[in-house]
Amino acid sequence: MTTAAAARRRHGLTAGKLALGALLVALAASACGAGAASVVEGSSPKPQAMIAGQGACKTPEVPAGLSTQHLMSGGLRRTVVVYYPHGRMPGKPIPMVLDLHGSGSTPLQQISGSNIAATADKHGFAVVAPQAGIPFIAGKSHGFAWNVPGVPLMNGRPVPSDAPNDVQFIRDTIAGMSKSLCADQKRIYVTGFSGGARMASQIGCELSDQVAAIAPMSGLRLPGNCKLGRPESVLSFHGTSDGTNPYNGSKQLYWSYGVPAAAQRWATADHCGKGVTQQVVNGVISTTYSGCQGGRQVVLYTVTGQRHSWPGVTGAMAKGYALPKIDPNEIMWSFFDAHPLDTATA
Repeated sequence: MTTAAAARRRHGLTAGKLALGALLVALAASACGAGAASVVEGSSPKPQAMIAGQGACKTPEVPAGLSTQHLMSGGLRRTVVVYYPHGRMPGKPIPMVLDLHGSGSTPLQQISGSNIAATADKHGFAVVAPQAGIPFIAGKSHGFAWNVPGVPLMNGRPVPSDAPNDVQFIRDTIAGMSKSLCADQKRIYVTGFSGGARMASQIGCELSDQVAAIAPMSGLRLPGNCKLGRPESVLSFHGTSDGTNPYNGSKQLYWSYGVPAAAQRWATADHCGKGVTQQVVNGVISTTYSGCQGGRQVVLYTVTGQRHSWPGVTGAMAKGYALPKIDPNEIMWSFFDAHPLDTATA
């Protein structure tokens, strides 16, 4: 191949990657309640054998930026989208944040809608966004929904009898991606939006021996059969104008009781003291339960006028309400960073 031909070929490949990246960003920005985030498509994913490889990793087995990985769970090949921060030096275990999408959404939409990539680059943590196992349509969105044990789907229908076990899938994701990313086992966290928040709540209960803290956004619950192996730190944001998961509860089987009650239930499970309420900024009130077992903490941020959306994104507020002057992602990461896994409370 001539030098000129090689140059043309490189130019064509570069243009193709840029076009693909633009397509992915456009797709992600179309999620309900989503804000836009600039993410760049990474190189080809590593083979499954490397994700499930043995031994401690010295360098990450995924490229910097966005990439799609696959792993086996329950005999099924499942999809996981990963965002590895730019500029991260190899050789040191990295914190890992699982970011769970809402019902009818996808991992790409969730990473974009939560704008978490920018926060990951700033603070040096990896984002892992698994794809739920139930195909689901929500309005104009065609995506997936989580199999939350004992909870019907958002449309009121029961979970299909052949739906995969998504709790086990999250377990397998943590195990597989911990090896692939060289994750810090004391700094594995879970966040999520809406249906993903309900799933994050379930994971915080069932995997409290692995997950250091959770941050369910617009969907905090405490599973009725929850028996914590360890106390779990919990952070949540929820809007008073949320029409999908109403702040004070609803008659929907997947939702029922309100968010303040959910925070109180977590505080009781963590053996916390009485909640202390204070105004953070105009329109935002925090209720903090401290003095919990093992140094854990439960914090609920109530945002006046926020609709059903990831907090802090454009379009989150109902008419007549201004976007609060806070950065929920920064608050979330600061909370996570302050609450590593406490193995002494096992």
